[in-house]
Amino acid sequence: MKKVVVPIDGSETSKGVVDYAIYYANREQEADMLFLHVITVLEHEPVFYGEGEVVLPPSDEKVTAEFTKFIEDRMEAVGKRIPRMSVSVRSGKVYDRIVRFAEEQDADMIMIGHRGLSPMQRFFLGSVAAKVVAQAPCSVYVHRPKERRSEV
Repeated sequence: MKKVVVPIDGSETSKGVVDYAIYYANREQEADMLFLHVITVLEHEPVFYGEGEVVLPPSDEKVTAEFTKFIEDRMEAVGKRIPRMSVSVRSGKVYDRIVRFAEEQDADMIMIGHRGLSPMQRFFLGSVAAKVVAQAPCSVYVHRPKERRSEV
């Protein structure tokens, strides 16, 4: 049985990765699709306590429910189900948590989206997909959406 880690963040690129995961899971009936969302510092919610502000991450249950619905909506849009799947939530540096999760799960593959950062963004932020490819303990499929070019 293959274990496939599918990191998702709710973006348009994630929709494409989930759609491909649905296709893959239906082709490879024995594949476990292990969806993962990593909560970053930017997603933490401010809470006021006394005279100051404390920042807390959203609950794992809340985030898991949101991403389960995200996947279910994609399955409904495609018209197919994923026979074997789970949704997990972790917090930390995105690429590091993806790699560590793949190691913990003894994954056979990671299916990740590539957002197509501008050269300047890539220079300052780096590409999560590139970091995952460089450090992954298994094969990595990088989903890159087709760029629509308008004709002049």
